[in-house]
Amino acid sequence: MSEYVLKLEGITKEFPGVKALDNVHFDLKAGEIHALMGENGAGKSTFIKVITGVHSPTSGEIYLNGEQVEFDNPKEAQYMGIAAIYQHVTNYPDLSVTENIFMGHEKIGKWTRRINWKQMHADAKSLLESLGSDLDPKTEMGSLSVAQQQIVEIAKALSSNAKIIIMDEPTAALTHRESEELYKITEQLRDDGVAIIFISHRFEDMYRLADRVTVLRDSQYIGCWDVDKITHDQLIVAMVGREIKQLFPEKQNQLGEEVLRVESLGQIGRFKDISFSLKRGEILGITGLVGAGRSELCQALFGIEPYDEGTVYFEGKKQVIKTPEDAIQLGIGYLPEDRQAQSLILQWEISHNISLSALTSISKKGWLAEKKEREIAKELAEKVDVKTKSIFDPASSLSGGNQQKVAVAKLLTTNVKVLIFDEPTKGVDIGAKSAIYQIIVDLAAAGYGIIMISSEMPEVIGLSDRIAVMCEGRVTRVLDKSNATQEAILEASMSKKVNNSKVG
Repeated sequence: MSEYVLKLEGITKEFPGVKALDNVHFDLKAGEIHALMGENGAGKSTFIKVITGVHSPTSGEIYLNGEQVEFDNPKEAQYMGIAAIYQHVTNYPDLSVTENIFMGHEKIGKWTRRINWKQMHADAKSLLESLGSDLDPKTEMGSLSVAQQQIVEIAKALSSNAKIIIMDEPTAALTHRESEELYKITEQLRDDGVAIIFISHRFEDMYRLADRVTVLRDSQYIGCWDVDKITHDQLIVAMVGREIKQLFPEKQNQLGEEVLRVESLGQIGRFKDISFSLKRGEILGITGLVGAGRSELCQALFGIEPYDEGTVYFEGKKQVIKTPEDAIQLGIGYLPEDRQAQSLILQWEISHNISLSALTSISKKGWLAEKKEREIAKELAEKVDVKTKSIFDPASSLSGGNQQKVAVAKLLTTNVKVLIFDEPTKGVDIGAKSAIYQIIVDLAAAGYGIIMISSEMPEVIGLSDRIAVMCEGRVTRVLDKSNATQEAILEASMSKKVNNSKVG
Protein backbone atom coordinates (compact mmCIF):
# COMPACT_ATOMS: atom_id res chain seq x y z
CA MET A 1 0.00 0.00 0.00
CA SER A 2 1.39 3.41 -1.01
CA GLU A 3 2.14 6.05 1.62
CA TYR A 4 0.40 8.57 -0.62
CA VAL A 5 -3.21 8.66 -1.76
CA LEU A 6 -2.17 11.01 -4.57
CA LYS A 7 1.21 11.48 -6.22
CA LEU A 8 2.16 13.53 -9.27
CA GLU A 9 5.56 13.13 -10.89
CA GLY A 10 7.05 15.37 -13.57
CA ILE A 11 3.72 16.88 -14.61
CA THR A 12 4.03 19.21 -17.60
CA LYS A 13 1.11 20.85 -19.37
CA GLU A 14 1.63 22.80 -22.55
CA PHE A 15 -0.81 24.97 -24.45
CA PRO A 16 0.04 26.62 -27.80
CA GLY A 17 2.94 28.94 -26.97
CA VAL A 18 2.56 28.49 -23.19
CA LYS A 19 3.97 26.00 -20.69
CA ALA A 20 1.39 26.21 -17.89
CA LEU A 21 3.07 23.52 -15.77
CA ASP A 22 6.74 22.55 -16.03
CA ASN A 23 7.91 19.34 -14.35
CA VAL A 24 5.72 19.70 -11.24
CA HIS A 25 5.85 17.22 -8.36
CA PHE A 26 3.30 16.79 -5.59
CA ASP A 27 2.22 14.14 -3.09
CA LEU A 28 -0.63 13.88 -0.62
CA LYS A 29 -1.22 11.60 2.36
CA ALA A 30 -4.54 10.35 3.72
CA GLY A 31 -5.75 12.50 6.61
CA GLU A 32 -3.44 15.35 5.64
CA ILE A 33 -4.07 19.01 4.90
CA HIS A 34 -1.50 20.00 2.30
CA ALA A 35 -1.31 23.69 1.41
CA LEU A 36 -0.50 24.74 -2.16
CA MET A 37 0.78 28.29 -2.49
CA GLY A 38 2.16 30.57 -5.17
CA GLU A 39 1.53 33.90 -6.82
CA ASN A 40 -1.21 34.40 -9.38
CA GLY A 41 0.00 32.82 -12.61
CA ALA A 42 2.18 30.28 -10.77
CA GLY A 43 0.21 27.37 -12.26
CA LYS A 44 -2.13 26.50 -9.40
CA SER A 45 -5.34 26.61 -11.49
CA THR A 46 -3.87 24.37 -14.20
CA PHE A 47 -2.61 22.04 -11.49
CA ILE A 48 -6.16 21.67 -10.12
CA LYS A 49 -7.55 21.00 -13.59
CA VAL A 50 -5.00 18.25 -14.21
CA ILE A 51 -5.91 16.50 -10.94
CA THR A 52 -9.66 16.81 -11.57
CA GLY A 53 -9.49 15.58 -15.18
CA VAL A 54 -10.28 18.86 -16.91
CA HIS A 55 -6.84 18.81 -18.60
CA SER A 56 -4.69 15.83 -19.49
CA PRO A 57 -1.00 16.42 -18.79
CA THR A 58 1.35 16.71 -21.76
CA SER A 59 3.80 14.51 -19.86
CA GLY A 60 4.23 13.07 -16.40
CA GLU A 61 2.37 10.51 -14.30
CA ILE A 62 -0.46 10.59 -11.78
CA TYR A 63 -0.72 7.88 -9.13
CA LEU A 64 -3.79 7.21 -7.00
CA ASN A 65 -3.17 4.91 -4.02
CA GLY A 66 0.01 3.72 -5.71
CA GLU A 67 -1.57 2.88 -9.07
CA GLN A 68 -1.00 4.97 -12.18
CA VAL A 69 -4.18 6.58 -13.50
CA GLU A 70 -5.28 8.72 -16.41
CA PHE A 71 -8.41 10.88 -16.33
CA ASP A 72 -10.08 11.64 -19.65
CA ASN A 73 -12.73 13.86 -18.06
CA PRO A 74 -13.85 15.24 -14.65
CA LYS A 75 -16.43 12.48 -14.26
CA GLU A 76 -13.68 9.88 -14.12
CA ALA A 77 -11.77 11.84 -11.47
CA GLN A 78 -14.96 12.24 -9.46
CA TYR A 79 -15.65 8.51 -9.72
CA MET A 80 -12.16 7.88 -8.30
CA GLY A 81 -12.95 10.05 -5.25
CA ILE A 82 -11.57 13.48 -6.21
CA ALA A 83 -13.65 16.64 -5.72
CA ALA A 84 -12.90 20.36 -5.95
CA ILE A 85 -14.51 23.30 -4.17
CA TYR A 86 -13.79 26.61 -5.83
CA GLN A 87 -13.51 30.18 -4.52
CA HIS A 88 -16.49 31.26 -6.64
CA VAL A 89 -19.01 28.57 -5.79
CA THR A 90 -20.69 27.11 -8.87
CA ASN A 91 -24.20 25.91 -8.16
CA TYR A 92 -27.81 26.02 -9.26
CA PRO A 93 -29.23 28.96 -7.25
CA ASP A 94 -32.88 28.28 -8.11
CA LEU A 95 -32.72 24.65 -6.97
CA SER A 96 -32.79 23.29 -3.43
CA VAL A 97 -29.81 22.35 -1.29
CA THR A 98 -30.68 18.68 -1.78
CA GLU A 99 -30.81 19.03 -5.56
CA ASN A 100 -27.42 20.74 -5.56
CA ILE A 101 -25.84 18.06 -3.37
CA PHE A 102 -27.04 15.14 -5.49
CA MET A 103 -26.90 16.78 -8.93
CA GLY A 104 -25.58 14.15 -11.36
CA HIS A 105 -25.92 11.22 -8.95
CA GLU A 106 -29.53 11.35 -7.83
CA LYS A 107 -31.01 8.47 -5.86
CA ILE A 108 -33.32 6.54 -8.14
CA GLY A 109 -35.88 4.00 -6.96
CA LYS A 110 -34.88 0.48 -8.02
CA TRP A 111 -38.32 -0.47 -9.29
CA THR A 112 -40.04 2.86 -9.91
CA ARG A 113 -37.02 4.47 -11.65
CA ARG A 114 -38.16 7.73 -10.08
CA ILE A 115 -36.16 10.10 -7.92
CA ASN A 116 -36.45 9.13 -4.26
CA TRP A 117 -36.90 12.62 -2.81
CA LYS A 118 -37.58 11.43 0.72
CA GLN A 119 -34.30 9.49 0.83
CA MET A 120 -32.35 12.32 -0.80
CA HIS A 121 -33.64 14.95 1.66
CA ALA A 122 -32.83 12.63 4.57
CA ASP A 123 -29.32 11.90 3.28
CA ALA A 124 -28.70 15.60 2.59
CA LYS A 125 -29.75 16.47 6.13
CA SER A 126 -27.46 13.75 7.51
CA LEU A 127 -24.49 15.02 5.47
CA LEU A 128 -25.08 18.61 6.58
CA GLU A 129 -25.40 17.59 10.23
CA SER A 130 -22.11 15.68 9.98
CA LEU A 131 -20.56 19.04 9.05
CA GLY A 132 -22.20 20.78 12.01
CA SER A 133 -24.83 22.54 9.88
CA ASP A 134 -28.55 22.76 10.61
CA LEU A 135 -29.48 23.95 7.10
CA ASP A 136 -32.86 22.82 5.80
CA PRO A 137 -32.15 20.65 2.70
CA LYS A 138 -35.23 22.07 0.99
CA THR A 139 -33.89 25.64 1.17
CA GLU A 140 -33.25 27.38 -2.14
CA MET A 141 -29.50 27.50 -2.78
CA GLY A 142 -29.51 31.13 -3.95
CA SER A 143 -30.78 32.33 -0.57
CA LEU A 144 -27.70 31.07 1.30
CA SER A 145 -24.60 33.01 2.30
CA VAL A 146 -21.26 32.21 0.66
CA ALA A 147 -20.16 30.32 3.78
CA GLN A 148 -23.33 28.21 3.75
CA GLN A 149 -22.94 27.51 0.03
CA GLN A 150 -19.42 26.22 0.67
CA ILE A 151 -20.74 23.85 3.33
CA VAL A 152 -23.21 22.54 0.75
CA GLU A 153 -20.32 22.07 -1.73
CA ILE A 154 -18.43 20.04 0.89
CA ALA A 155 -21.55 17.96 1.52
CA LYS A 156 -21.80 17.43 -2.25
CA ALA A 157 -18.21 16.15 -2.33
CA LEU A 158 -18.90 13.77 0.55
CA SER A 159 -22.09 12.54 -1.14
CA SER A 160 -19.95 11.21 -3.99
CA ASN A 161 -17.61 9.51 -1.48
CA ALA A 162 -14.73 11.88 -2.11
CA LYS A 163 -11.48 10.88 -0.43
CA ILE A 164 -9.49 13.80 -1.84
CA ILE A 165 -10.97 17.33 -1.64
CA ILE A 166 -9.33 20.36 -3.24
CA MET A 167 -10.32 23.67 -1.63
CA ASP A 168 -9.45 26.66 -3.83
CA GLU A 169 -9.32 29.95 -1.88
CA PRO A 170 -12.28 28.91 0.30
CA THR A 171 -11.81 31.71 2.86
CA ALA A 172 -11.39 34.59 0.38
CA ALA A 173 -14.98 35.81 0.71
CA LEU A 174 -15.59 34.75 4.33
CA THR A 175 -15.66 36.74 7.54
CA HIS A 176 -13.23 35.86 10.35
CA ARG A 177 -15.95 33.95 12.17
CA GLU A 178 -17.01 32.07 9.02
CA SER A 179 -13.37 31.20 8.32
CA GLU A 180 -13.07 29.71 11.80
CA GLU A 181 -16.13 27.55 11.13
CA LEU A 182 -14.60 26.37 7.86
CA TYR A 183 -11.34 25.58 9.67
CA LYS A 184 -13.24 23.33 12.09
CA ILE A 185 -15.00 21.50 9.26
CA THR A 186 -11.71 21.06 7.38
CA GLU A 187 -10.00 19.66 10.47
CA GLN A 188 -12.94 17.31 11.03
CA LEU A 189 -12.62 16.01 7.47
CA ARG A 190 -8.89 15.48 8.01
CA ASP A 191 -9.56 13.55 11.23
CA ASP A 192 -12.01 11.37 9.29
CA GLY A 193 -9.23 10.41 6.89
CA VAL A 194 -10.04 12.75 3.99
CA ALA A 195 -6.96 14.15 2.22
CA ILE A 196 -7.23 17.89 1.55
CA ILE A 197 -5.34 20.19 -0.82
CA PHE A 198 -5.85 23.71 0.54
CA ILE A 199 -5.03 26.56 -1.85
CA SER A 200 -4.87 30.04 -0.35
CA HIS A 201 -3.13 33.41 -0.55
CA ARG A 202 -3.63 33.85 3.17
CA PHE A 203 -0.67 32.83 5.28
CA GLU A 204 -2.88 32.51 8.35
CA ASP A 205 -4.86 29.76 6.57
CA MET A 206 -1.73 27.74 5.98
CA TYR A 207 -0.28 28.17 9.48
CA ARG A 208 -3.65 27.46 11.06
CA LEU A 209 -4.44 24.28 9.10
CA ALA A 210 -1.71 22.72 7.01
CA ASP A 211 0.74 19.93 7.81
CA ARG A 212 2.88 20.58 4.73
CA VAL A 213 3.11 23.27 2.06
CA THR A 214 4.17 22.99 -1.58
CA VAL A 215 5.11 26.15 -3.49
CA LEU A 216 4.81 26.71 -7.25
CA ARG A 217 6.45 29.65 -9.02
CA ASP A 218 6.42 30.48 -12.72
CA SER A 219 4.70 27.13 -13.47
CA GLN A 220 7.49 25.18 -11.74
CA TYR A 221 7.79 23.17 -8.55
CA ILE A 222 9.93 25.07 -6.04
CA GLY A 223 9.75 22.81 -3.00
CA CYS A 224 7.76 21.12 -0.25
CA TRP A 225 8.19 21.80 3.47
CA ASP A 226 6.67 20.85 6.79
CA VAL A 227 4.78 23.98 7.84
CA ASP A 228 6.54 24.14 11.20
CA LYS A 229 9.94 24.12 9.47
CA ILE A 230 9.58 27.09 7.12
CA THR A 231 9.42 30.70 8.26
CA HIS A 232 7.16 33.40 6.89
CA ASP A 233 10.10 35.14 5.20
CA GLN A 234 11.41 31.91 3.68
CA LEU A 235 7.96 31.17 2.28
CA ILE A 236 7.76 34.60 0.65
CA VAL A 237 11.16 34.09 -0.99
CA ALA A 238 10.01 30.69 -2.29
CA MET A 239 6.83 32.21 -3.73
CA VAL A 240 8.18 35.37 -5.35
CA GLY A 241 11.83 34.44 -5.94
CA ARG A 242 13.15 37.38 -3.97
CA GLU A 243 13.03 38.90 -0.53
CA ILE A 244 10.38 41.50 0.12
CA LYS A 245 12.40 43.16 2.83
CA GLN A 246 9.91 45.93 3.37
CA LEU A 247 6.40 44.82 2.53
CA PHE A 248 5.09 48.25 3.47
CA PRO A 249 7.08 50.90 1.59
CA GLU A 250 8.59 53.90 3.30
CA LYS A 251 6.11 56.75 3.31
CA GLN A 252 7.11 60.21 2.16
CA ASN A 253 3.71 61.85 2.16
CA GLN A 254 3.27 65.37 3.49
CA LEU A 255 -0.11 66.14 5.02
CA GLY A 256 -1.78 69.20 3.54
CA GLU A 257 -5.00 71.04 4.23
CA GLU A 258 -8.27 69.30 4.99
CA VAL A 259 -9.97 67.99 1.84
CA LEU A 260 -12.90 66.05 3.32
CA ARG A 261 -14.82 66.25 6.59
CA VAL A 262 -17.95 64.43 7.66
CA GLU A 263 -20.02 65.35 10.70
CA SER A 264 -22.61 63.13 12.38
CA LEU A 265 -23.18 61.09 9.22
CA GLY A 266 -25.85 58.43 9.46
CA GLN A 267 -27.78 55.90 7.39
CA ILE A 268 -30.76 54.14 8.97
CA GLY A 269 -29.90 50.57 9.94
CA ARG A 270 -26.28 50.83 8.69
CA PHE A 271 -24.28 53.42 10.63
CA LYS A 272 -24.81 56.45 12.85
CA ASP A 273 -23.08 59.60 14.11
CA ILE A 274 -19.88 59.17 12.06
CA SER A 275 -17.43 62.08 12.20
CA PHE A 276 -13.90 62.29 10.84
CA SER A 277 -11.67 64.41 8.62
CA LEU A 278 -9.18 63.68 5.85
CA LYS A 279 -6.22 65.78 4.72
CA ARG A 280 -4.46 65.88 1.38
CA GLY A 281 -1.68 63.30 1.33
CA GLU A 282 -3.18 61.40 4.25
CA ILE A 283 -4.04 57.70 4.35
CA LEU A 284 -6.97 57.16 6.70
CA GLY A 285 -7.54 53.49 7.46
CA ILE A 286 -11.03 52.30 8.35
CA THR A 287 -11.22 48.91 10.01
CA GLY A 288 -13.37 46.81 12.32
CA LEU A 289 -15.10 43.47 12.21
CA VAL A 290 -17.13 42.51 9.14
CA GLY A 291 -20.62 43.97 9.53
CA ALA A 292 -19.37 47.06 11.38
CA GLY A 293 -20.60 49.35 8.59
CA ARG A 294 -17.26 50.19 6.96
CA SER A 295 -18.24 49.55 3.33
CA GLU A 296 -21.68 51.05 3.85
CA LEU A 297 -20.12 54.28 5.11
CA CYS A 298 -17.84 54.63 2.10
CA GLN A 299 -20.60 53.70 -0.34
CA ALA A 300 -22.66 56.51 1.19
CA LEU A 301 -19.78 58.94 0.66
CA PHE A 302 -19.74 57.89 -2.99
CA GLY A 303 -23.52 58.22 -3.34
CA ILE A 304 -24.28 54.54 -3.95
CA GLU A 305 -26.56 54.31 -0.90
CA PRO A 306 -26.95 57.95 0.19
CA TYR A 307 -26.71 58.93 3.85
CA ASP A 308 -29.87 60.01 5.69
CA GLU A 309 -28.39 62.49 8.12
CA GLY A 310 -25.26 64.47 8.77
CA THR A 311 -23.09 66.85 6.76
CA VAL A 312 -20.24 66.44 4.27
CA TYR A 313 -17.69 69.18 3.63
CA PHE A 314 -15.42 68.95 0.60
CA GLU A 315 -12.57 71.44 0.39
CA GLY A 316 -14.26 73.44 3.12
CA LYS A 317 -17.64 73.73 1.38
CA LYS A 318 -20.81 71.98 2.47
CA GLN A 319 -21.91 69.42 -0.12
CA VAL A 320 -24.78 67.01 -0.67
CA ILE A 321 -23.87 63.66 -2.26
CA LYS A 322 -26.89 61.76 -3.52
CA THR A 323 -25.43 59.85 -6.47
CA PRO A 324 -22.04 58.55 -7.65
CA GLU A 325 -22.14 61.29 -10.30
CA ASP A 326 -22.27 63.88 -7.50
CA ALA A 327 -19.21 62.28 -5.88
CA ILE A 328 -17.27 62.08 -9.14
CA GLN A 329 -18.04 65.71 -9.94
CA LEU A 330 -16.61 66.71 -6.56
CA GLY A 331 -13.49 64.63 -7.07
CA ILE A 332 -14.16 61.43 -5.11
CA GLY A 333 -13.17 58.07 -6.61
CA TYR A 334 -14.25 54.67 -5.26
CA LEU A 335 -12.64 51.25 -5.76
CA PRO A 336 -15.18 48.59 -4.67
CA GLU A 337 -14.29 45.39 -2.86
CA ASP A 338 -15.41 43.11 -5.71
CA ARG A 339 -13.31 44.35 -8.64
CA GLN A 340 -14.56 41.71 -11.08
CA ALA A 341 -18.27 42.30 -10.55
CA GLN A 342 -18.32 46.01 -9.73
CA SER A 343 -15.22 47.68 -11.14
CA LEU A 344 -14.16 45.99 -14.38
CA ILE A 345 -15.78 44.66 -17.54
CA LEU A 346 -13.58 41.61 -17.89
CA GLN A 347 -14.28 40.86 -21.54
CA TRP A 348 -13.36 44.42 -22.55
CA GLU A 349 -9.87 45.51 -23.48
CA ILE A 350 -7.67 46.92 -20.71
CA SER A 351 -7.64 50.29 -22.50
CA HIS A 352 -11.45 50.46 -22.59
CA ASN A 353 -11.65 49.63 -18.88
CA ILE A 354 -9.16 52.36 -17.96
CA SER A 355 -10.88 55.01 -20.08
CA LEU A 356 -14.41 54.11 -18.97
CA SER A 357 -14.62 56.90 -16.40
CA ALA A 358 -13.31 59.49 -18.86
CA LEU A 359 -15.63 58.95 -21.83
CA THR A 360 -17.00 62.50 -21.60
CA SER A 361 -13.54 64.05 -21.90
CA ILE A 362 -12.30 61.78 -24.69
CA SER A 363 -15.36 61.91 -26.91
CA LYS A 364 -16.99 64.61 -28.99
CA LYS A 365 -20.55 64.59 -30.28
CA GLY A 366 -20.82 60.91 -29.42
CA TRP A 367 -17.62 59.90 -31.19
CA LEU A 368 -14.75 58.39 -29.21
CA ALA A 369 -11.29 59.88 -29.80
CA GLU A 370 -9.52 56.52 -30.02
CA LYS A 371 -6.01 57.94 -30.24
CA LYS A 372 -6.56 60.00 -27.09
CA GLU A 373 -8.06 56.98 -25.36
CA ARG A 374 -5.01 54.87 -26.19
CA GLU A 375 -2.64 57.59 -24.97
CA ILE A 376 -4.46 57.96 -21.64
CA ALA A 377 -4.75 54.20 -21.12
CA LYS A 378 -1.07 53.61 -21.92
CA GLU A 379 0.10 56.43 -19.66
CA LEU A 380 -1.98 55.30 -16.68
CA ALA A 381 -1.24 51.60 -17.19
CA GLU A 382 2.45 52.46 -17.01
CA LYS A 383 1.88 54.73 -14.01
CA VAL A 384 0.43 51.89 -11.92
CA ASP A 385 2.73 49.28 -13.54
CA VAL A 386 0.14 46.96 -15.09
CA LYS A 387 1.95 43.80 -16.24
CA THR A 388 0.51 43.01 -19.68
CA LYS A 389 1.67 42.31 -23.22
CA SER A 390 -0.77 44.85 -24.63
CA ILE A 391 -3.39 47.29 -23.37
CA PHE A 392 -5.64 45.77 -26.04
CA ASP A 393 -5.74 42.41 -24.23
CA PRO A 394 -8.97 41.67 -22.31
CA ALA A 395 -8.94 42.48 -18.59
CA SER A 396 -9.82 38.82 -17.96
CA SER A 397 -6.32 37.84 -19.16
CA LEU A 398 -4.71 39.59 -16.18
CA SER A 399 -3.88 38.23 -12.74
CA GLY A 400 -5.94 39.47 -9.79
CA GLY A 401 -3.26 41.96 -8.76
CA ASN A 402 -3.01 43.45 -12.24
CA GLN A 403 -6.79 43.66 -12.54
CA GLN A 404 -6.72 45.69 -9.34
CA LYS A 405 -4.11 48.00 -10.85
CA VAL A 406 -6.35 48.55 -13.89
CA ALA A 407 -9.22 49.43 -11.54
CA VAL A 408 -6.97 52.01 -9.84
CA ALA A 409 -5.88 53.42 -13.21
CA LYS A 410 -9.54 53.87 -14.15
CA LEU A 411 -10.06 56.10 -11.12
CA LEU A 412 -7.15 58.33 -12.12
CA THR A 413 -8.70 59.26 -15.48
CA THR A 414 -11.00 61.71 -13.68
CA ASN A 415 -10.01 64.76 -11.64
CA VAL A 416 -10.08 62.93 -8.31
CA LYS A 417 -8.78 64.38 -5.08
CA VAL A 418 -10.04 61.72 -2.67
CA LEU A 419 -9.66 57.99 -3.34
CA ILE A 420 -11.64 55.36 -1.43
CA PHE A 421 -10.17 51.83 -1.54
CA ASP A 422 -12.36 49.02 -0.20
CA GLU A 423 -10.18 45.98 0.64
CA PRO A 424 -7.60 46.89 -2.07
CA THR A 425 -5.54 43.70 -1.73
CA LYS A 426 -8.32 41.16 -1.29
CA GLY A 427 -7.59 37.96 -3.21
CA VAL A 428 -4.16 38.97 -4.51
CA ASP A 429 -0.83 37.31 -3.85
CA ILE A 430 2.02 38.64 -1.71
CA GLY A 431 3.97 40.10 -4.64
CA ALA A 432 0.91 41.96 -5.95
CA LYS A 433 0.15 43.21 -2.43
CA SER A 434 3.57 44.80 -2.22
CA ALA A 435 3.03 46.50 -5.59
CA ILE A 436 -0.43 47.81 -4.61
CA TYR A 437 0.94 49.15 -1.31
CA GLN A 438 3.55 51.08 -3.28
CA ILE A 439 0.84 52.55 -5.53
CA ILE A 440 -1.21 53.68 -2.51
CA VAL A 441 1.84 55.27 -0.86
CA ASP A 442 2.82 56.98 -4.13
CA LEU A 443 -0.70 58.39 -4.56
CA ALA A 444 -0.63 59.79 -1.02
CA ALA A 445 2.78 61.35 -1.73
CA ALA A 446 1.24 62.95 -4.84
CA GLY A 447 -1.32 64.72 -2.62
CA TYR A 448 -4.39 62.52 -2.92
CA GLY A 449 -6.46 62.04 0.22
CA ILE A 450 -6.96 58.28 0.67
CA ILE A 451 -9.53 56.33 2.66
CA MET A 452 -8.62 52.63 2.87
CA ILE A 453 -10.95 49.98 4.24
CA SER A 454 -9.12 46.84 5.31
CA SER A 455 -9.80 43.76 7.42
CA GLU A 456 -6.08 42.97 7.67
CA MET A 457 -4.65 44.64 10.75
CA PRO A 458 -0.98 44.50 9.62
CA GLU A 459 -2.06 46.20 6.38
CA VAL A 460 -4.04 48.98 8.01
CA ILE A 461 -1.28 49.59 10.60
CA GLY A 462 1.50 49.44 8.01
CA LEU A 463 -0.05 51.99 5.62
CA SER A 464 -2.27 54.35 7.57
CA ASP A 465 -1.48 57.74 9.10
CA ARG A 466 -4.59 57.40 11.24
CA ILE A 467 -7.02 54.52 11.77
CA ALA A 468 -10.76 54.86 12.41
CA VAL A 469 -12.09 51.72 14.10
CA MET A 470 -15.78 50.87 13.70
CA CYS A 471 -18.10 48.67 15.72
CA GLU A 472 -21.79 48.13 14.96
CA GLY A 473 -22.12 51.20 12.78
CA ARG A 474 -20.14 53.66 14.88
CA VAL A 475 -16.57 54.91 14.94
CA THR A 476 -15.45 53.89 18.41
CA ARG A 477 -11.92 55.24 18.20
CA VAL A 478 -9.45 56.99 15.90
CA LEU A 479 -5.84 55.94 16.45
CA ASP A 480 -2.71 57.79 15.37
CA LYS A 481 -0.02 55.63 13.77
CA SER A 482 2.11 56.19 16.88
CA ASN A 483 -0.34 54.33 19.14
CA ALA A 484 -1.93 51.93 16.65
CA THR A 485 -1.45 48.32 17.75
CA GLN A 486 -3.36 45.17 16.89
CA GLU A 487 -4.50 44.95 20.52
CA ALA A 488 -5.85 48.53 20.49
CA ILE A 489 -7.66 47.97 17.19
CA LEU A 490 -9.19 44.69 18.35
CA GLU A 491 -10.37 46.25 21.60
CA ALA A 492 -11.99 49.19 19.78
CA SER A 493 -13.57 46.92 17.15
CA MET A 494 -15.36 44.98 19.87
CA SER A 495 -16.34 47.98 22.01
CA LYS A 496 -19.68 49.70 21.47
CA LYS A 497 -18.55 52.63 23.58
CA VAL A 498 -17.37 55.65 21.58
CA ASN A 499 -14.12 57.20 22.79
CA ASN A 500 -15.11 60.77 21.93
CA SER A 501 -11.70 62.18 22.79
CA LYS A 502 -10.22 60.20 19.95
CA VAL A 503 -12.85 60.74 17.27
CA GLY A 504 -12.42 63.62 14.84
